[in-house]
Amino acid sequence: MSNEFADERADLAAVLRWAAREGMQEAAGNHCSLSVSENGNQFLINPDGKYFSNLKASDLLLINLDEHTSTQQANLSAWLLHGQILQRVESAKCVLHLHPKYATVLATLLDSTIYPVDQVSMRFYNRVATDSEYSGMIVDQTEADRLCDVLRDKNILMMGNHGVTVVAPSVALAFDELYHLERACETLVTAYTTGKELKIVSSDVANRTAQDWQDFIYSAELHFAELRKKLNREEADYCR
Repeated sequence: MSNEFADERADLAAVLRWAAREGMQEAAGNHCSLSVSENGNQFLINPDGKYFSNLKASDLLLINLDEHTSTQQANLSAWLLHGQILQRVESAKCVLHLHPKYATVLATLLDSTIYPVDQVSMRFYNRVATDSEYSGMIVDQTEADRLCDVLRDKNILMMGNHGVTVVAPSVALAFDELYHLERACETLVTAYTTGKELKIVSSDVANRTAQDWQDFIYSAELHFAELRKKLNREEADYCR
């Protein structure tokens, strides 16, 4: 593998491998990206047609939007959506677009709000943008622009009838957000299946707990470090 962006490649490959372990791999689709330039016009992204569980750092594509080039042809939807978010959303250094089971289930409901029913779901209180205007796959610039406008200053985009997109200033934080988002959605969807009324905490408690999560955001780096240690022991080829 070229030494160019070797660390960034290894980080993104680790996320892809772990997403597969968490059951977030959908066939050989979905995309995760990481900017390697100041303005987001150059980024790494996984290629089409490869299982996350098989991907290595050297497999990742390097996209240059200014030159309209890539080390291989990338998926059009991924090129459009990730390219726009990485350039237009200030906090976006890493973009994870997936269709995790429980987040996607929630995205199919008329009301896909992540209600503050437990400590994990409170992490996302008032931090999620919701798109309810699904009109098909992302195959043109207009749709990518529209989704960027919906995301605006949020870090999580619940994509109605579709899935979820998470953005963050680092790979570690993006994955930690995704991991806990899916846990929150699993709890909420499971609670719905009981048919019982949800026990939703007050806005004051939810806001305070959401802020507490932000105060302990360094734990994302600890989480990612442990993840990398386990991959280094069990799937060391991911960073090659």
